[in-house]
Amino acid sequence: MNSELFYAVLGGLGQFGIITRARIPLQPAPRGVKWVRLLYDDFSSFTKDQELLISKNGRKDKSALDYLEGSLLMDQGSPDNWRSSFFPHKDHPKIISLITKHGIIYCLEVVKHYDDRTKHTVDKVLQGLNYMPGFMFGKDVGYEEFLNRVRSGELKLKSQGLWDVPHPWLNLFIPKSQISDFNNGVFRGIVLERNITTGPVLVYPMNRQK
Repeated sequence: MNSELFYAVLGGLGQFGIITRARIPLQPAPRGVKWVRLLYDDFSSFTKDQELLISKNGRKDKSALDYLEGSLLMDQGSPDNWRSSFFPHKDHPKIISLITKHGIIYCLEVVKHYDDRTKHTVDKVLQGLNYMPGFMFGKDVGYEEFLNRVRSGELKLKSQGLWDVPHPWLNLFIPKSQISDFNNGVFRGIVLERNITTGPVLVYPMNRQK
């Protein structure tokens, strides 16, 4: 028994665990991944689209996404973050101009695994969403490349000596009835006004029954 390991788990803010038994069902890897980011200047439209997409989560629902994440884009120079380079370089000026105008831009990231028959499924899923016209960016990547997308960011931070330093992390559950107040009070009232632009701010929708 390793007491230090167990105490480390207890003090890990819920980010560590000890797996004592696991059963992992195997399945064929998808042929590719459709990876899309959508930009919003309106928080209400952003969260409503998140809620709509997360509602399509049945295993047999062909319109269900395989990954859904929201984030904030703020004045940090390049619109690409430390985790991955995504936006086409030619579009950086118009994205930066948008961020400068609004202070905060909300980014919705959606991913759909596909094979030859389902490659265009994600295009149908995105129909009717209320992102800003002209601010949808997508690309097709290999499944392994998507799973390993954080690796390049890790190498970048290591080269700058910023990887092996404390990375405090805070997870909060915000009820639907208070997310608008949280946006105004925290995202805009604290993060934006105090120019706290370092580190990622992620927004995940969750179904209550989960």
